[in-house]
Amino acid sequence: MTVKEKIVAQGALLWRFLGFFQPPLLRCIHAAVIAFVLLQFLTSMVMVVTVEGPSGLAWIHILSGMALCLLGIALVTLSIRKRGLRNFFPYLWGDMEQLGKDMRAAAQFKMVGPRPKGLPACIQGLGMGALLLAVFTGLWWFDDWSNDRLGLTALSVHKFFAWAMVAYLAGHGGMALAHFAIWQKKTAPKK
Repeated sequence: MTVKEKIVAQGALLWRFLGFFQPPLLRCIHAAVIAFVLLQFLTSMVMVVTVEGPSGLAWIHILSGMALCLLGIALVTLSIRKRGLRNFFPYLWGDMEQLGKDMRAAAQFKMVGPRPKGLPACIQGLGMGALLLAVFTGLWWFDDWSNDRLGLTALSVHKFFAWAMVAYLAGHGGMALAHFAIWQKKTAPKK
């Protein structure tokens, strides 16, 4: 099997694995959000915005950020419609039972599976919040810049939430890949 064939096979398996947790539309939006967040991160490292105007890469960042805003709202809306707000933020209702069990398991370095109102769901809720705050503060900064306001507060707040989103992507993505690897190992045919 070539490297390309292995990558395609792993992608197909990952898509199947995510199907246990998300319907196809939500998976597609989730994948698009991941791609756009990565694009945002990469373009933010090299873009330039001056008083004279943004560079070409900055325009890519701005326009893809606006698309990410729509995708992010769609992802959060569909996720909350599917599972309910209480699934992602049970502590706001004083419902700590599953979260407490998961926290105790995680403290013992045990893998915590996705369960309603559990640690992974709560972390996902925080990630949805970070995503929305990153895109909305990006819109705030763009509004300041496009209306000839300096917008340093908006830019600082946007950068903070953008880095929070990058940290979330690394942690959430890393744990998802760890769960995927464990699932693959458990379901692999015995030799």
